[in-house]
Amino acid sequence: MNPIEIENITKKYRISKGFNWKKNLKQLLKMEKPDYLTALNKVSFSVKKGEIFGILGPNGAGKTTLIKILAGLLLPEEGKAAINNHDLIKDREKVRTSVNILMSGGWIIFDYKLSIYNNLKFWSVAEGLRLSEVKKRIEEVLKIVGLEDKKDDFPENLSAGLRQKMNLARCLLSDRPIYLLDEPTSNVDPYSSEFIRKFIKEMKKDGKTVVLATHNLWEAELLCDRIAILNRGSILVLDETRAIKERIGKEILTVELEKITPELVRDVSSFGFVEKVIEEKNILKIYGNIKRNIPVVIDLCRKYTNIIGVDMKESSLNDVFLQLITEKEKAMVMK
Repeated sequence: MNPIEIENITKKYRISKGFNWKKNLKQLLKMEKPDYLTALNKVSFSVKKGEIFGILGPNGAGKTTLIKILAGLLLPEEGKAAINNHDLIKDREKVRTSVNILMSGGWIIFDYKLSIYNNLKFWSVAEGLRLSEVKKRIEEVLKIVGLEDKKDDFPENLSAGLRQKMNLARCLLSDRPIYLLDEPTSNVDPYSSEFIRKFIKEMKKDGKTVVLATHNLWEAELLCDRIAILNRGSILVLDETRAIKERIGKEILTVELEKITPELVRDVSSFGFVEKVIEEKNILKIYGNIKRNIPVVIDLCRKYTNIIGVDMKESSLNDVFLQLITEKEKAMVMK
């Protein structure tokens, strides 16, 4: 069985529109149904052992809600889930002790009047480490994240990057099979971000299962084995990064010409492998299944004018992401 298995997970939040005693009384007496926001809508997927699984989506897509459910911090209204072979509903405490969670801005849980070392000491005890093991484990995790020389510093004096490293150290106090990372490099300097990304790769080498929620598409493409793109609580697509780009992404041929005529645009657009043509001054951007048909397009362009330059590129994950979200939003407007 996979370390993470979820099926038809649905989570709703009640919408508060300010205090209205008549409305509240009607809802209390079940004379009127309250309004709800669906944060997750029948979400299903599994994550394999040793896999880095990415959850991508714009703000409000449901990423953080999903991470909290996987950690046992929230319970869904519908659906079922098994985390490290433990039922999310029946074995919630076992689920919590199977995962380590790292949240964006998670350093707010620390006491700013205590040193880094004493903060980690508190969390070591809270997570059930034996007192005889605490000192050694804190020294180990401080060394791992590069904070051993700052153990006596206070959180309030640290940069955002160092605070996130401190948060990562807390996350590592207990050795657990699953790591849930919610925007781990958000608001963090480039050096600290690179450190965290390298550490995520090391976790994979150690056989840990990692779920990474992010809207940093370049980071997801670099790290993740598979990704799920989430929008308005629903999964739009789930697959390996390369497969998503090949299945949904477009090839783009950019041709710089001496001049562009309406006849040239018409004839290029008539090819069956061309999905759309965009004209920008003396440049044609041709979208579609272009790669195998470049010679045909070039020959046609030469019949009309001189070619100054040619560039070919495939859609990035960012292009695919924007395409999917835009199409989804247009569909919502049409409804």
